Amino acid sequence: MRRKRDFLRDLSSITHRPCTYFPEITAPVEEAFLWNVKLSPRQTDEFLARGWRHVSSYFYRNSCSNCRRCLPIRVPVGMFEPSKSQRRVLRKNTEIEFKMFEPAEFVVKYIKKSLSLYNRFLRIRYHKPPCDLDGYFNEFFVSPTRLLVSALFIDGKLAGNGFLDLGEKSLSTIYFSFDPRFSSFSLGTFSIMKEIEWARDRGLKYYYLGYCINELSAMSYKGLFRPVEFLDFDTGEWKETDAGKVEVRNKRPEVKKWMD
Repeated sequence: MRRKRDFLRDLSSITHRPCTYFPEITAPVEEAFLWNVKLSPRQTDEFLARGWRHVSSYFYRNSCSNCRRCLPIRVPVGMFEPSKSQRRVLRKNTEIEFKMFEPAEFVVKYIKKSLSLYNRFLRIRYHKPPCDLDGYFNEFFVSPTRLLVSALFIDGKLAGNGFLDLGEKSLSTIYFSFDPRFSSFSLGTFSIMKEIEWARDRGLKYYYLGYCINELSAMSYKGLFRPVEFLDFDTGEWKETDAGKVEVRNKRPEVKKWMD
């Protein structure tokens, strides 16, 4: 079967820069900017299936031929089964309310509180300076895709929220932040499971988690939502594994049994 044309590749260029995750490596990153464009849900499915990610109008693909550590990862939502530890998170958080919003409604009701949580998250987790309202809006609420906002409420108050792309068959997380005072609730894990549940209830096929990087704990957790599929950039094919961990050797992903 003939593959559809990669429309983002046709619009992209390659920029060589120090890798965000491994600064000692010069990364040839594929980049494209989509200004004043609206992508259809089908186009969203297509760029996600080819390993592209985006923030606002900036699209990028870490398919660096000299590394291959960034592995696009997705969960077939109809097959997802939470692990024992994930089930414990669900049981512990039964009182937390999960909601999905259209961006306009979320902006009117919660954007200032959301920005406050985001800045607290940046400061405590990553020691980064705060973002102003204009910057926050332009980065997360301006998108060529159909955008949704997920939100978690504890005792009726916003405790965390995420931004997602919605395609015809796919839901993809872009970013999630939460109030660090609620770290013990494992809100990131809880939010992913609720978003997978939301996608399954609506007949979607895949939930995309972005890139999984085994060497970085902040990224490797994505492989814990099983079964998972990883994109092999060399072949362009998604490879399923329900009990494996992908390691990179000689620039190619291999499957290794999960360590207990």
